[in-house]
Amino acid sequence: MGTFRNLTVSGLLTVALATVELPIGFSAHLGRWMTVRAHHAHASGDHSAATGALPTPPVRHGSVMQRKFPYPYRAMLAIASDADGMTLRKFILIHRYLNTFANTSMGRGLGLDIADSFFFFVGTDRPGAIDARHTPWQDQMSYYYRLSTDDLHDARAIVHFSRIGWIDSLHGLGDFSMVDQTNTLFERRYAETALRTMRENNLRYTVWINHGNRSNVANFGSPESTYQQGDLTQSPYYVADLMVQSGVQYIWTRRDSEFGLKSMLYPITLRDGVKRWGFYRYTDDGYDQLGDLLWNWNPAQLAKQLSPDHLQMIENRHLYAIVAQHLGGNDTENPVYGANLLALINLAHACREGRILVARTSRLLQYNEVQQWIHYTVRYSGVHADIDIDQIRDPVLGWRQPTLDDLRGVTFYSSSPRQTRIIVSGHAVPEARLQYNQTDYTGKPSISIPWWPANTLDNSLAPGVGSDAGDASDNERNGEKPSNPALTAPKTPTLPRAPVIPPIWIWREDHL
Repeated sequence: MGTFRNLTVSGLLTVALATVELPIGFSAHLGRWMTVRAHHAHASGDHSAATGALPTPPVRHGSVMQRKFPYPYRAMLAIASDADGMTLRKFILIHRYLNTFANTSMGRGLGLDIADSFFFFVGTDRPGAIDARHTPWQDQMSYYYRLSTDDLHDARAIVHFSRIGWIDSLHGLGDFSMVDQTNTLFERRYAETALRTMRENNLRYTVWINHGNRSNVANFGSPESTYQQGDLTQSPYYVADLMVQSGVQYIWTRRDSEFGLKSMLYPITLRDGVKRWGFYRYTDDGYDQLGDLLWNWNPAQLAKQLSPDHLQMIENRHLYAIVAQHLGGNDTENPVYGANLLALINLAHACREGRILVARTSRLLQYNEVQQWIHYTVRYSGVHADIDIDQIRDPVLGWRQPTLDDLRGVTFYSSSPRQTRIIVSGHAVPEARLQYNQTDYTGKPSISIPWWPANTLDNSLAPGVGSDAGDASDNERNGEKPSNPALTAPKTPTLPRAPVIPPIWIWREDHL
């Protein structure tokens, strides 16, 4: 019963919606009611000031100070999913459940802001299949078909989901894990193709997640590694220059067994001299008695990762958390089920109640950076106070003038929010772009630049989202296939059915 410990009435309603099939219209109405109810519970506003019933009090000198997280949240969490074992069918099923309020085979969607990663190429010789449909590892979801630089696989879908926010990270440049880890199929031209593709499609990924075993020689950022050559200028596998040009700012370089930290960022200097932020992810529970790592980043371990104790701990201590996952890592028809599904529902409940802000990885890291390095001056004048934000004084990525998008979620306590102005780079933010907040758990009111608006629309059925490799039938509305017959032509002969074996990345993943 520990899984249900933190669920209240609205949380139990969410559980019921995940397990009981209701008429679509009623479910949608109830979902809107719950969302609006939560919004009114935590939304901004000074009723007396708006109605003129009472005079707005002056700002008390010394009362203005920065709040760590966007109002009303006490902690912030991202689920950073690696692309291993993912197919387009699984990707759409998972993110319809996570990101929308649609009715899915896993239950009613949760409406969370969770983004994924993807591969540009697949150059692995791993045996076996990645799902119950006997899809081979070589046909994982990827932009290009296997190692072709011309033949597309899931390109249209990847561009679409990157633009709407269901994808925000590069999982390396592809899956280049080989059974013989002394061998690799990677070449620098794949990075050149990826950079050109991103520019042509106006795509930018700030998050780089190193992928796989020692055959992935283009990995970079960990000086302790004995195989990573992606940031060695003299190596034929040098790619860090191209990825920095593409917009990479945050690099995952190491495993970590700690859930929740005051900051997810630490500075790293690549071996070509470029400075970037490294970031932590919760990947494992340490080592067993034989010295083997206890990886927990499979959907079968979500209940352990997102346990009530873990969520309560980051809320009480006001921490950030990034949970590493392989959401496509199960070969079952529904990748998440049972207690692990309830763990996600409990997380959605914590978010809806204004306790833990669930955000895509790129947004959490950007907010973390800004929250740490924002530079501002408070000026008190009569009954008013001005918060003058002039720079983000980032010691790694450099000082810069912020935009309003850089500052989304930034919140300041003030004894009188309505008498407080926020000035960004010399310009006062219009009242319509501000959020005036009631008191939080500290008893203090505050003023914010609003967090990103929620986007829970089901964009998976948009025209042209199907696979370029010809298996779009599961992804098109009512099972309709694309009208262009060239898109449905198979690119390779039908493979014999291989036995489904556990994903071998679970035990072949490099420790660094």
